[in-house]
Amino acid sequence: MEGNAASSTQTLPGEGRAIALKTVWQWLRGAVLHRRARRLRISETLSLGDRRFVAIIEFDGQEFLLAGCGNSLELLARVEGGRVIPPPAPLRDLRGF
Repeated sequence: MEGNAASSTQTLPGEGRAIALKTVWQWLRGAVLHRRARRLRISETLSLGDRRFVAIIEFDGQEFLLAGCGNSLELLARVEGGRVIPPPAPLRDLRGF
């Protein structure tokens, strides 16, 4: 009787692999379904050489045109429906005030 009980719990040669693959697939599918949507992404970049670039960055459905060089980054404009909207005028420097 014990021989029959042991043989009923054994798996076929490829069956263990199939069960493992199914488990991994279900885990991955669940991980993808529960992933939060990204709020920030780089839509497009253009290198200008010498560590300079311009890029369109998308954040929460809005697009921004940025320029970067060395260790600085500058907002050039906001892009809305294909139109370029310049940023507001910079605030007055109040350090000497």
